[in-house]
This record gives sequence, C-alpha cells and structure tokens, in this order.
Amino acid sequence: MSVGGMGIPRLQELSYIETAALSVARGDSFEQIRVAMVNQAEKLAREADLDGSFVTAKWDVMRSDHRSHVHNTVDVLKELMRLGWVEHHVLPSTPQSAFAHGHVVFELTERGREWAEAVTQDKRAGYNALVGELLAAHPQFEGFLRVVGARPDSVSGQLTVPLLRWEEGAHRNAEEFLLAFVAHMVDCLRQGGLGWTAEPKAVETAVLDYATTAMRRVEMRIKRWEAQRLADERKRAVGALEEREPGRSVKAPPALTRKRIASFCEEAAVRFAFTAAGCPMDYISHELLRRWSGFMGLANFSYYAPGPSALRLWATGSVEGSGPQAEFKRSVGHPVRSALLAALPRICQEETERSAEGTGYCAVWRVRAAACWQQRISNAEFDAAVCDAYRGHVEGLPFRLHLDEASATRTPGSTRPLVVKTHAGVHRVFHVMRLFEKQREVAAP
Repeated sequence: MSVGGMGIPRLQELSYIETAALSVARGDSFEQIRVAMVNQAEKLAREADLDGSFVTAKWDVMRSDHRSHVHNTVDVLKELMRLGWVEHHVLPSTPQSAFAHGHVVFELTERGREWAEAVTQDKRAGYNALVGELLAAHPQFEGFLRVVGARPDSVSGQLTVPLLRWEEGAHRNAEEFLLAFVAHMVDCLRQGGLGWTAEPKAVETAVLDYATTAMRRVEMRIKRWEAQRLADERKRAVGALEEREPGRSVKAPPALTRKRIASFCEEAAVRFAFTAAGCPMDYISHELLRRWSGFMGLANFSYYAPGPSALRLWATGSVEGSGPQAEFKRSVGHPVRSALLAALPRICQEETERSAEGTGYCAVWRVRAAACWQQRISNAEFDAAVCDAYRGHVEGLPFRLHLDEASATRTPGSTRPLVVKTHAGVHRVFHVMRLFEKQREVAAP
C-alpha cells in the first residue's frame, strides 16, 4: 500500500531509490522502471539466498506480470517526486490500472540529475546525500534516529522494547499470555534503562486495547469467510452457483495462532515505546526505518541480545544536520574491530554458559547479537572482524577461532549465519564458532 504525505514510503530497500532514479535518467517508461525494480528485488533475493531456495522462474513471472511490483514502483516514484528529484506526474492508483501508464516517461529535475550523477560516481557519498534528504523530508526518520541515539540531541543511545515469547506450556490461552506480556513490560519499565518511560497503567491499556482489537478483527474475518463458504455451498447444492475451477477457491484468512497473538503484542509494544520516547510511528514504518538505518550503518537491532526478552535498537553511528549539510560518523574500522576481538573471549564464554550445551560451540547469531549490543556496533563490523580473525589477518590474538558449518539450532529469520568468501570466490556459510586458547611457547632453559 502506498503512503502519501510525509509518511515513510513502503520501500524495503533504499537501493530501490537508486534503481528508479537511474532508470528515469535513462528515459525509461513506467513499465521499464517496474521491470528494473523487479530486477533489483531479484538481485537482492539472490544475494540473500544461503540455502539454495532461490527460484529464478518466480522472478520471470513477476517481470512478465504488468501488475507485479506496481505498488513499489509507484512508491519509489512518489518518493523521488517528494524529494524534488523527479517532475510531478500522475501515477497508477492500482496495479490493475498500471497498463494505462506503462508508456509514460518521467523527467529528472536538475537536483535529480545531480544526485543520479553523484551516486554513479561515488555510491557512499550519494547514499549519504540521500539520507540527508530523507531526514529533511520525513520527520519520522529523524525521530527514529534520535530515539535510538544517532542524533546530536539524542538523550539515550538505545531503545529497548520488552517482549515476551509464548513458551510451550507457560500460557494456557490468549488472555493469560496478554496479561503475562503486560506484566513483563511493566516489570522491565520499573527496572529502567529502556530509553523511555511511561505509567504502568498506560502500558497496560495500550497493549491490551491494540492486541484485543487486532484479535477480534481476525476472528471476524474468519467468521465472515466461513459464513460465505457455507452460503456458497448451499447455492452450489441447488445449482444457483457455478462450481469453482480447481485451484480457484477463495483462501481462508490466516488463523489466530499463538504466533500471531504474540506479533500483535509486539506491534502494540513497539508503537507504545516509540510514542513514549517522543516519536509516534506505526510498526511497519519502524521495520522499514531499522532496515534503512542498518543499511546506512547508523543503527542496529536484535531480538536476541542477552537480558530479558526484548527488541533492542541502538546507534552504530550518528548524523548531524539534514539535507545537503548532513554530516556522518560511524563506528567502523580497525579500532572498533580490535575492541570487539578483545571482548570476544568473554562474550563467547558467557554465551557458552547460557547455552548449557556443553560443547563449547556457540551459535554465530547469538554471539553476534551479544557482541553488537555490548559494543554498540553493526553486524557488518562484527562479521568483518571475525572473518579477519578466521583468516589469520590479525596478529597477537590470544585465541584461535574455529568456525563450523554444522548447526544444532535453527537460525531465526531476523538473523543471519556468518558468510565467508574464500580465495576461490566460494561463499561458505558458518553457523557455529568456538575459541581455542593458543598454547604459550615456553623458552628453553
């Protein structure tokens, strides 16, 4: 769904803006821009594929379907117009109407041409300029960075949103889980250190109201679908309704599972926490902004950092100002990686004790979550430091790092294993790691 005004555009990746801008610069039509967007999405999906599940045929279908990725294409063109980089023009209102706009060609403004040239010549500088413009255009983006600690006027370097997982056997029904979720949030709130404060009663009201409303909405959809299904069956029985073709039946709405109930609670908690921190936003906007800020090296997040169950977001850099005057600082490079490797033995030891598996091996994603949270760094810096140590590029380390491709636990969807590119260009995927203390050489008498 497209978002107008100053709302956060529904773009999963900032690279879509570059793709569309360069496509407009080439004089491409709306249909050609749409195909370019599909190509970029395919490229990102291929790069993210670590288990061989990438299917080329799916993307071929999307390229040939004129209704596919229309919303994304409209959103990115709207954003380019909002930034003043593309001249305003009417856009399709629905995927079904896109065919009428397929031949339309758009025009870059002078500022748009300048940015297209800049991002072509220097991608880092181009994206820094893009973020500066996005900050000026979207107060929520500026607010997000301020809340997580990436702005000069940030009052905290992180934002913590207490969450609760529905553990097997711990909660008998939705009501019990909702009450336990609220109690967990209130308990964490009283302990402090969340980056926001609120009255316990306000937390309870906000979470319960949001979650129960969402649950009722799901239940009503299921009831309406079931009623319609029964009505259609009765009509077919008397010949008043034609039989549907195989595979053309209307799908049932998703069931109200424990996972969905927990996700409703998370949405409510995130919305409330950001509002309490002074930056109201919906859950999807928060998801997009944490992707953007992660891509730009300005912030990171994890659901699995040590401590009470929570979503934690923290700054990994800072940006001062907005627009063309925006200035960036990021926690990257040798000092950051050296500090991480110095802390790695302690972090691995703590994770080994927490896992209680007794093998000495730790899941990479767990160590990464702990290390990045404690060191306030990005996932990319963690991966780079560990890869350097694994390849033997770091002198003086008191340990030898062993990585293994085996995995005893599932890697959560919001995390990634460690991917190391070999000298032959092959990508190896490692799931667990272990540190071995180096033997000290004793000089002969």
